[in-house]
Amino acid sequence: MIRFIEVINQTDWNPRMERVATPQYTLAEIWINPHYVINIREARGYKSLLAEGFLPADLEDGHSFTLVTTNEGERVVTHVVMGSPTAVATRLEYREGPELLKG
Repeated sequence: MIRFIEVINQTDWNPRMERVATPQYTLAEIWINPHYVINIREARGYKSLLAEGFLPADLEDGHSFTLVTTNEGERVVTHVVMGSPTAVATRLEYREGPELLKG
């Protein structure tokens, strides 16, 4: 399992107030099993959300975001994690066979 920082959308999507709802996002820790990753791609809209100030204030303008799609049994879930697609893919690479944990 590999640790990432996930961007969570906590916007209240009341259908009657959909057009006036203010987007709210928070950051949280997520652990992803690389064996269940289906695909990785760039999260394009999150750069503009960062520039518009909707994401947490402690993020810098240079941050990039990636969509990581995982298969969780009967359902497919997409997570938005911090980092470029190349960096996320590099961290998700796993090795076949046994590994030396302590030695």
